[in-house]
Amino acid sequence: MKTSWMSKAVLATAMVLAVRPVPASAQGSDLQLRNQVVLAESGPAGPSPQLQRSGWSGPRMGLMMAPGDGAIASRLKDHGLGSVVSQFGWQFERRVVPFGGGPQLVTEAIPLVGGVEYGKFVPSLTLVMGVRSAAGFEFGMGPSFTVVSATGINSGLVIAAGKSFNYGAVCIPLNVAVSTNPRGTMVTLIAGYAIDQAAR
Repeated sequence: MKTSWMSKAVLATAMVLAVRPVPASAQGSDLQLRNQVVLAESGPAGPSPQLQRSGWSGPRMGLMMAPGDGAIASRLKDHGLGSVVSQFGWQFERRVVPFGGGPQLVTEAIPLVGGVEYGKFVPSLTLVMGVRSAAGFEFGMGPSFTVVSATGINSGLVIAAGKSFNYGAVCIPLNVAVSTNPRGTMVTLIAGYAIDQAAR
């Protein structure tokens, strides 16, 4: 009987120890460990990128040239134009600039009118999407559409490169653009200035 009573006492003590509440310090350590496991599985959240958007606009002017005696030069001659045609218009630009640094993301719409020195009215529209580095060097490409007659519109692919000089809220872009289509290639030298719309 004595041995049986001691066995029961030992069993009861073991049960009490098994259900004893975990100390607060141990609970905190366990919770912290579980949080670390969840973060490790989900990965670092990281801050969302901060972007600044701005609009710029201003005049553009330049010269469009049809090198050689190709189909485009002949077509210009047929419409009473020379191989070098002036162009005047306006630039509408949208910029997306990361606050942490990096290249600007740029989209431009440039309507132009050419041939005024020949007594002609030749409208065109160029859309350019590209990037501009922190130093001002830029590259872009996009479609171009030119109305050559009342019933004819020429389209082409424009590839442009150049550099922009910033002076506060004023930007002075200098660009060379090459437009190509099955009829040939044209080269345009164009410059102007643009003003930050938020600064007006």
